[in-house]
Amino acid sequence: MTNLPEDPLSSLVAALELPEHGTGVRSARRAPRGPSRRWMTVFSSCMVVALGASLVLTYVGVHTVRTSKAGRVVSTVTDPTAPGFEAFVAPTPTLAVLHEVNGNLDAVAVVALNNGDAGGSVILVPGATIAGTGADARPLSVSYAYGAAPAEGVRVGVQGLLGIGISEAVVVDDARWAELVGPVAPLALDNPDALEGFPAGPVSLSPEQVGPWLVARNEGESDLARMYRQQLFWEAWAAAIGAGADNPGVVPGEVDGGIGRFARALGKGPVRVVTLPIVESVDAYGFPVLSVDRAAVEEVVTSLVPFPTGDVEGARTRVRLLNGTTDADHVARSAPLVVPADAEIVIAGNADRFTYTVTEIRYHGPGMKVAAERIRDSLGAGVVVDDPRPTDAFDVTVVLGSDT
Repeated sequence: MTNLPEDPLSSLVAALELPEHGTGVRSARRAPRGPSRRWMTVFSSCMVVALGASLVLTYVGVHTVRTSKAGRVVSTVTDPTAPGFEAFVAPTPTLAVLHEVNGNLDAVAVVALNNGDAGGSVILVPGATIAGTGADARPLSVSYAYGAAPAEGVRVGVQGLLGIGISEAVVVDDARWAELVGPVAPLALDNPDALEGFPAGPVSLSPEQVGPWLVARNEGESDLARMYRQQLFWEAWAAAIGAGADNPGVVPGEVDGGIGRFARALGKGPVRVVTLPIVESVDAYGFPVLSVDRAAVEEVVTSLVPFPTGDVEGARTRVRLLNGTTDADHVARSAPLVVPADAEIVIAGNADRFTYTVTEIRYHGPGMKVAAERIRDSLGAGVVVDDPRPTDAFDVTVVLGSDT
């Protein structure tokens, strides 16, 4: 530890090289009119040198990133139609909306946005859905995860169910639902089932009725029927937001993040709402058990979340997807075939030429060979190639040929 000086004031004066006057403190009898001409000349010269140095460092930094052979890739080609053009792919924005009722989790709505925040999709997950098993091999539901570690526990659990990363999670109770829906209420929808407080047929939901509507359930009724009524709510809310899009307060709260951003985006374009594919059964005690249909979940997620991230770091194979043909839509058409192979597309663009007849799936490192083979099988064509060039921005490069 550095020892402090016995007289801080004296040390400060000495460090500033102030002229001595009596006790050593600068005299205040005559204040200087301003910096001398010599001082200004030296200062100006220093600023010019500093500016020049910063420009040099900026150039060196950008040049290093662009020409790096191992690490993050930045394309020096700016024409998207030219060979060699590459761009980073922004992951699909995702948000988990957790509906809390009296301290318990009822259900989760996973919202994924389309490109440009224009529309999106909603995947509904019942709270009773099994998300894992405990130490005693007993099934644990999403609602149980909420009791153990509220928002974060559910976010992690639902990520595992869907096989994708979820970037945000918010908890919404009945009072918050009333606030969110208030600016566009009442919501008109057609109720397929007679419920306590909600007759069958046309229903007009007030803000205070949204929470009760989401949890309403007849005795012995399947959870899938309740999820269908929740679909009706999300569709009606998105349509009402779209109708009032010119009103800045159409959704109260933040604009650039959270449920405010996602709800506004749903109102700006087409919306698809689905329930997580589940299989209903009962346990040994007669209680309902909801298990996910893995194959169906993969199909749903691929269609609704086109550019997912992994549910945990490294869980998905990072893919660089390049077009090696003259078909301008080749990458867009092939991406939905690559993602189901436990992949996330991090870079997309064009190959070095447009004359590839055979698709090449190049794996960078021996540990990625199995992943490359899985991608080839998903594409239904191509050859797997060992590419030993080191990278840390992606694991596999797919160069699309005319065979896919």
